[in-house]
Amino acid sequence: MSNETSNGSLGQHQYQNQVFENDVSIGDTNPADVVVTVNENGINSEMKEQARLRRIEAKQLRELSLSQSVDYEDVAKAEELTEQVDIGSPRFPHVRTVTQTYRRQSNVLRLRRMSHNEMEDVEDEFFHRELILKIRKTLPLKDFRDEIRAWRDLEKFLVQPVVLLDVPHTSLDAIIDALLTRLQKDLDVDEKITAQAGKAFFTFQEQHQDSLASVDQLRETIQGVQYKPDGADYEESWITALCTLPMLKKSHVGIARLRNPLNLGNKCEEVTFVLAVIAPKKEKFTKNAVEIGRTFSSMMCNSSFRHDLINASTEDEFKGVLAKQSFRYKRQVRESLSEYPESIDEEFTDYSVLQIGHGIYDDFKRRLPHYPSDFVDGVIGKNTIHKLISTVLFLYFACLLPDIAFGSLYEKNTNGTIDVTSCIVSQTFGGIMFAFLSGQPMQILLTTAPLALYVKVIKLVSESFELDFAAMYTMTGVWNSIFLVLQALFNLSKLMKYSTRSIEEIFGFFIALAFTADAIKATIANFSKNYNFRTLADALTDTANSSAYNITDPENCAKEYLCYRPENSILFLFLMLGTLWLGLSLLKFDQSQFLSSTKREILADYALPIAVIVFTLIGSLGFQAVKLEPFKHVPGRSLFNVPAVGQLPALAHLGAAGLGLCLSCLFFVDQNVSAAVVNAPQNKLKKGPAYHWDLMIVGLINVPLSVFNLPWVHAALPHSPLHVKALADVEQHVSNLGNVHDEIVKVRETRLTGIISHILIGLSLLFVQYLQFIPIAVLQGLFLYLGFSSFIGNQMFDRMMLVFTEGSSYPPNHYIRKVPHRTVHLFTACQLALLLVVCGFGFADQFYLKMIFPVVILLLLPVRHLLLPLIMERKYLAILDS
Repeated sequence: MSNETSNGSLGQHQYQNQVFENDVSIGDTNPADVVVTVNENGINSEMKEQARLRRIEAKQLRELSLSQSVDYEDVAKAEELTEQVDIGSPRFPHVRTVTQTYRRQSNVLRLRRMSHNEMEDVEDEFFHRELILKIRKTLPLKDFRDEIRAWRDLEKFLVQPVVLLDVPHTSLDAIIDALLTRLQKDLDVDEKITAQAGKAFFTFQEQHQDSLASVDQLRETIQGVQYKPDGADYEESWITALCTLPMLKKSHVGIARLRNPLNLGNKCEEVTFVLAVIAPKKEKFTKNAVEIGRTFSSMMCNSSFRHDLINASTEDEFKGVLAKQSFRYKRQVRESLSEYPESIDEEFTDYSVLQIGHGIYDDFKRRLPHYPSDFVDGVIGKNTIHKLISTVLFLYFACLLPDIAFGSLYEKNTNGTIDVTSCIVSQTFGGIMFAFLSGQPMQILLTTAPLALYVKVIKLVSESFELDFAAMYTMTGVWNSIFLVLQALFNLSKLMKYSTRSIEEIFGFFIALAFTADAIKATIANFSKNYNFRTLADALTDTANSSAYNITDPENCAKEYLCYRPENSILFLFLMLGTLWLGLSLLKFDQSQFLSSTKREILADYALPIAVIVFTLIGSLGFQAVKLEPFKHVPGRSLFNVPAVGQLPALAHLGAAGLGLCLSCLFFVDQNVSAAVVNAPQNKLKKGPAYHWDLMIVGLINVPLSVFNLPWVHAALPHSPLHVKALADVEQHVSNLGNVHDEIVKVRETRLTGIISHILIGLSLLFVQYLQFIPIAVLQGLFLYLGFSSFIGNQMFDRMMLVFTEGSSYPPNHYIRKVPHRTVHLFTACQLALLLVVCGFGFADQFYLKMIFPVVILLLLPVRHLLLPLIMERKYLAILDS
């Protein structure tokens, strides 16, 4: 009995040792191999046989698992074999532990053996999945000296600062909640807003708030970084969190200083300051969450400033450090306002008046080496031939059609002395000569609306003093050319260094309004004449009077001031607005989503020719039943008759000299402003300007034009800058602040476009009678196109639109960021006032006001540099005029 007991005790002890061994090695065994192995001493023969059979079966399962992956049936069978052991026997107390351990591991192995899709099905039952979009982009540091909103954001914060010191929390959620609670308490912010902000800062689900230990949980953050030769050095001591709320009325900022540095993840391992910015969703660009966060983040990049904040022992000291920094920034702004230099274009050499001809010589010397390349650059290079053809066609239509329109206006103002044929001849001669001889061939000569108005002044003066208009026109033109050559010789174009962007914008705006006004006047005249309806009494009168002629016939209507043709006016309006719509739509077609980029660019390049041709066909062929009035053309008229200038009295010559002097002022401004716009830095021209040389060439070209009573020409807006854009490769660029803008990459500076297009214009004299098929309404639509297209890129027009633009939609332009918005609107109002003065003289009916109109244009220079600095700071003027 004692032997049995001792044997049983020994067997149990040996069994326990074996179980412990199996328990230790269980993690390294295959699930099909897990069968409890026990010491066979003290176990009856029946159990021995069962154990032997189980070992054999387990071996077979192990071999199966080595040959192929174990599936669920293998695992289940191993479990079944294990459970067959009598785990309830008091002699085997550790078998239960082994079995339970195995079951846990078999469940893990079962999950590992699942297919990918089966695993996803199981996980979807217990877990919620989302995607988090992370976008990282660089922001420039706020320049507290130039960007006006920087120190204003800080001043606004200091009115009621929200500051927490020695925050003990180690969770971002708790830190943000503490700041929002303080914000609600100190600034009386609505509890609903703070609750919504608490969620808007993060990208988590509410049931997973316990995991907020990383800065990656924040929805939008700003962090400082310093780039060094050996890599990037992140500012790990602070982080700025941003959020925007739609129902918020004003922005708020809170700053928390932590009691101990907090590890918030990679690159944020020693965070001491947490800044929270809450801003309205619809807010001006300079006041949105990113800009406010950029202000405080730029300030936190100052290590000495952070050191002072860390050493502040109380909230009052902390706020004092902020106030001291704000005062320092404000002082820098004031110093910059008083020390900012006057904006003067440095590309003009400061010649003295006594250096006669030096400007002309330097221009010639600078441009002569580029003369051969002016031809070669028009045919060599990628897409150059395509650009050459499209630009030639653009110039052909953009110059020929205004010549026809202005020729009709000249014919009316001069009683046929100057007509459409005269304008075409003048355009051909002046354009070809200037393309060959000019220093800057990107400029395009044209007769313009101000010149047409001035010719009317000469006509009125001639009629008032009973003088020969042709002779007065010749002498005025000759004196004008003399004054232009003298201005070039005495280097007066250097005065254009005082011509700022604002003056060029005013003048360009006036030209655009002149084109638009001509189209509107023509439309009003057409409606006044044709948009009438016959009454019953009129019909009875016409029937009774057999000699009455049909006043709906074009030939009879040409002799009358009143016609009953309302359909003519409707068609006029349709063709004019249709030409404008199609031209502008195709001009912007390269920004659409239709067709390929190459086809869109082609359509944009040929916008004007396509619009003119399409609506000419519609008006001439589609509405043949509606009789349209063609422009007047007298075939066979002699164009080269020299007027008898010798018959003019001496006082008439003196008057012609006075008219020529005023006219030369108009030429001087038009020519040099157009040259300045063409040579603007954003156009990236390589070969340099030639202000003095070109002014002399224009003066010489206009001598024969004056002698033969042909229209005068000079460099014109908007044709000249449009010529540059037509030959340019343009790309869309995104700035650091996110705004998209067009940027000229390269311009093909060539003379070929001007030469070929004007040769084609000259050839048009062979079929002027066929050009009469072009409806007058299409020509007026062209005027509207030229006027409206010149508004594109005019900064004055853009700033005028800001008055009607929601603040959150303001573009991130340099002047929006650096100039107070009130100052921007004040500057625009001053420009608008000057524009109204110019329009008052330019569009006045009194001829004596039109006579001094060119002088008014020149007076814009002293007004800009002497009067405007008295109204606003020079720094802001320089930024707005840059």
